[in-house]
Amino acid sequence: MHRETTTPQKPSLWHRFLAFKTLLVSFSLVGLLASNVASLVSASAHDWMHNALWRVMSIGGQAVADRALANSPKAKLEDTVKKRTAELAAKNRLQAKELEDVQVKNLKLAQQVDVNGKQAKATAAAVHQRLAKGVSRNVAALPSESIPYLGLGVTLAVTSLDIYDACQTMKDFNALLRMMGQGEEKPDLCGQKVPTVDQVLASAKAEWRSSVQRVTDDAKAFKVAVPNVRLPTRDEMAKASCAAVAVPYLCPEK
Repeated sequence: MHRETTTPQKPSLWHRFLAFKTLLVSFSLVGLLASNVASLVSASAHDWMHNALWRVMSIGGQAVADRALANSPKAKLEDTVKKRTAELAAKNRLQAKELEDVQVKNLKLAQQVDVNGKQAKATAAAVHQRLAKGVSRNVAALPSESIPYLGLGVTLAVTSLDIYDACQTMKDFNALLRMMGQGEEKPDLCGQKVPTVDQVLASAKAEWRSSVQRVTDDAKAFKVAVPNVRLPTRDEMAKASCAAVAVPYLCPEK
């Protein structure tokens, strides 16, 4: 009995091509899936693939590669970073300029405060010196002011000097106020006139009481102790007058 034997047939070239194609597609899908996952979970992987793709496309020119990848996430991120960096740099420059302006203003203000302080100190020193001279002058005038008639002339002279000093003091204060941008006070007292001896004597009979009362009231308002003001006795008149001149029937003959 004769048995037939069959020889296995080899796959044709087409079947081999299809199998290779299927394998290639499978590997491609796996590779694409792996690259997508890697680009999502790893920034370095995404950057490596982006750079690799850019190098491949740059074969046709750098401009071609830049245009092709202009809308990629990495390109958009880099563009956003550049814009934000530029905005922050501009903001930092603006803040630095504002800080510099503030420092300059503070320096000028400190210099102006120093100048104002020196001017105020100089004004206070001048006023203090003027007041000290005025006080000394008034104290020195007391002996002559106690003598009738002679004292009236001395009092008027001292009063004129006091008005002059007060006027100069107001001028110093006004200069200080103008320097500080506060305007000035009108020194009305600079225009006051002191009456003559004859005018004072003419008004003495009618106004001596009101004059004494006003001085006494001002002294009380400022809590300044003053002696009891009253008309002098004959002995007191003699004591004051006879020290300077011999008045008939008032001063005893030596």
